[in-house]
Amino acid sequence: MVQIKPSKSVLKRMAELESKCLDLENQLVIVQAERNTYKEKYEDILVENIRLQDALKEIRERLRRHEPIEPQVEEENVEDAGEEQADVPADCFAGLPLKVSVIGGTSAWQAKVADRHPGFKLIGSSKNFDGDKLSGTDILVINTNAVSHACTQKARSEVDRGAEVLIISSNNLDILDRKIQALLT
Repeated sequence: MVQIKPSKSVLKRMAELESKCLDLENQLVIVQAERNTYKEKYEDILVENIRLQDALKEIRERLRRHEPIEPQVEEENVEDAGEEQADVPADCFAGLPLKVSVIGGTSAWQAKVADRHPGFKLIGSSKNFDGDKLSGTDILVINTNAVSHACTQKARSEVDRGAEVLIISSNNLDILDRKIQALLT
């Protein structure tokens, strides 16, 4: 077998390539070290995010367990009770043959809706609600406060075709009444 000695240009080119290979290997080590640093920072951020979400859940639970702070009058006259009843607006949709379903909003807001409009069907704010509860709904009210995107999307897909969907982000019941009234006119 004949051995051929490589020329100087080939040897020079091989030396250049070996040098480039070593440089690339060094750059690879540096990039891997940077990646590991970013990976550690990312994991730290994930842990912190989970901790903050748990703290937020705990705060929300504590808020749910407490009633809103409102001035309470311990001694009420019979006259005062009559005046308070006059202040609460009557259900302006009581006589309508429409099924109105409400989803989303805080539990306190839903309780206020139930007090003002006992005929409304309250679904809650959980995405695991029974879709059959929305059958026959004429107007679906979605309060985007304290409700997940998945829940609103499920509600929109479960409601019958032709039903009006009213999306609000206000907890003001007067605004809700005006918007429903606007849908009916």
